[in-house]
Amino acid sequence: ADKHYALSYSPKGQTDKNFVSNNISFTANSAETITHNLNKFPSVTTVDSAGSHVVGDIQHINTNSFTITFTASFTGKVYVN
Repeated sequence: ADKHYALSYSPKGQTDKNFVSNNISFTANSAETITHNLNKFPSVTTVDSAGSHVVGDIQHINTNSFTITFTASFTGKVYVN
């Protein structure tokens, strides 16, 4: 009693837009520009070649690109959604 529920259903199977980069060689203290073309300010996750999460400084340029800078050099991928 007195409980209300809201459900959301997408019959077309719609999903959120996302982007995964190819491997990128990041250079310490050098900004790398990532163009994702998602037309939004997305969340960003970066992992190194071993799959470990790496935190960098992200600056959104516009709704289709951002720069990311790390304090160490490594190779990894950027996941954007």
